[in-house]
Amino acid sequence: MTTKQDATMSGHEVRLFPSVHIKSDREAELRATASLLAMIRAVSEFGRTIVRLAGGPAGRLCCFTEVPYQLDGGGGNPPEELRPDGIVQAVRGKTRWVALVEVKVGNVSLDPEQVDKYHRLAREEGANALITVSNQPALPDGRPPVSLDGRRLRSIPVWHFSWERLLSEAQLLSRTKEVSDPDQKWMLDEWIRYVDDPESRIIVPPDLGSHWGDVLKAARTGALDQSGSELRDVARCWMGYLRKSALRLRAKLGVDVQMRLSRKEKGDSELHLERLIANARANGTLSGALRIPDAAGDIQIEVFLHSRSVRYGLEVAAPTEGRQTTRVNWLSRQLRNLSLPSDLLVTAEWTARGLLTSAPASQLVDNPGALLVDRKGASLPRDVNPKLFLLQWTTKLHAGRGRSSAPVLEGVSKGLEDFYLRVVEDFVPFVPRAPRLVTKEVHLEDGDSTPHEGGGEAVSGDPTRTANNQMQTDRPSAVPVGGAG
Repeated sequence: MTTKQDATMSGHEVRLFPSVHIKSDREAELRATASLLAMIRAVSEFGRTIVRLAGGPAGRLCCFTEVPYQLDGGGGNPPEELRPDGIVQAVRGKTRWVALVEVKVGNVSLDPEQVDKYHRLAREEGANALITVSNQPALPDGRPPVSLDGRRLRSIPVWHFSWERLLSEAQLLSRTKEVSDPDQKWMLDEWIRYVDDPESRIIVPPDLGSHWGDVLKAARTGALDQSGSELRDVARCWMGYLRKSALRLRAKLGVDVQMRLSRKEKGDSELHLERLIANARANGTLSGALRIPDAAGDIQIEVFLHSRSVRYGLEVAAPTEGRQTTRVNWLSRQLRNLSLPSDLLVTAEWTARGLLTSAPASQLVDNPGALLVDRKGASLPRDVNPKLFLLQWTTKLHAGRGRSSAPVLEGVSKGLEDFYLRVVEDFVPFVPRAPRLVTKEVHLEDGDSTPHEGGGEAVSGDPTRTANNQMQTDRPSAVPVGGAG
């Protein structure tokens, strides 16, 4: 006989959105659509966030599903029966804003013809926007990755949300405790659990496409230059993975994590894709960088196709004050307080053109001078200073399972979070000392008066000598909390 305690420990807790016994993609889509619209309607902060991102006003929200419409066939053709997956309506005073919603889940992509029909329907019915949802990433301007009528877009905008983006928005609201009502907070957490559950069939794990094995083989044989559509497909998948990684970190850290892109690449994803392909052919790597607010630097990720390894990097600006040894000692003290990977490598770039020095981080903890010698063992000139420090950690790529490359990216993600926890999270950037206040004057023999920095007696001779002497001490210029220590 099952006791009361056995029942509570069995793990079969009731769920607001159960993910069991979903038998088809169509059923998964219906459940996903219903749950999404229910959360937009029921959780005020989540609904307002989604409507705001789609250009709508704050107001009372209502949602509907499977509403029948007729689209004018044109040219004497009979009207076509259409049923958008959903409708979102926001009412504020006399303002009524309406958006049609089209949803896909799993590996199902948006149908360009279907999206075009719903776009036409939105214009005919006087809707204000069309929202599309799928696992495909949005274009840089927020539109779906399908061709749209530009003239129609001027009056009826189309906004695309990936499931990862919606999940990230919900997780961010939950993590930052911005949902004021406890019942709504519980409902949102249940929805997060449901969408993130593989059994819901909503989100598919990122992979590198069906040509990943072909690209690895081409890299091994030196034939990446001849790899055309295969490399393009892998690079496009990698670009999607970087977007998803940024969204996942955004939700976990509670800050707006972004891919590091040039201004032109932010407006044109094809430019970013071409750069990835060119870099892969030239260097045999898939690369990317994530920008995290208040971190000491951007996190760099490089997948080496030839050696099947991945390298994570953090580029940190070196101190701009103090002697050569003082600036290197600042780095050493930072490393001493971190739980570093045993094989972390530190490279310093110096003010002398082309001068680089490297040493294992474990060695620098006890011997900062290891960075002050070149590859031949000669000491560096005293008049050169470090410009930046690059902390890099290299590990092997996980193997795929069969034709699936999802385990490869799962390993990259795990390594990324490990690198963040052990290196990035507690590394504090250098903070220069505040400017010194001029409070006294130095009276020179010729009768001129010169401003003197406060904090000490007036001295004869060069009035900047005191400040320069302080700059040349072996004490660090800053401490890890607000400076170097």
